[in-house]
Amino acid sequence: MKLNRETDEALERINSLFEYKNGYLYRRCDSGPAKAGDIAGYLHHTGYWFVKVLSKNHAAHRVIWALCNGRWPVAHIDHINLEKADNRIENLREATISENMMNKSATRVNTTGFKGVDYSKTHKQFRARIKKGGVSRQIGYFPTAEEASLAYRAAAATTFGEFASK
Repeated sequence: MKLNRETDEALERINSLFEYKNGYLYRRCDSGPAKAGDIAGYLHHTGYWFVKVLSKNHAAHRVIWALCNGRWPVAHIDHINLEKADNRIENLREATISENMMNKSATRVNTTGFKGVDYSKTHKQFRARIKKGGVSRQIGYFPTAEEASLAYRAAAATTFGEFASK
């Protein structure tokens, strides 16, 4: 039996293999060197946990969400607190791609350290911008990165609602 997609059959199989407790999947039975009761899966270099079922890797957060909800998620699973390895069910929620992108931290290339904030050499001030649905909207220019960040966060709360990063 191959699990090429997330089906009811795959959900039944995963339910027979794993038990969810406090953000982790535990093995229900021995599998090679892994013993029943061991934490299942591995922490990938991306920061996400994965479990292998019948030679196919599954993101642990999707498996946990499915086990706790009795169905596979329709689209993406968002980690509310932005911690990729925190798979407690209260930290997981179903999200569209757009909603999932709203709840993310500043990228590595961001030089200010604040999401939605960059420095404008032309204006010699920090600029706050927000983007939703492919449309970028300028919030304003501010003397400090902290002030621009506060403006961004206020706009994000209004624009993104529950998916605004905390």
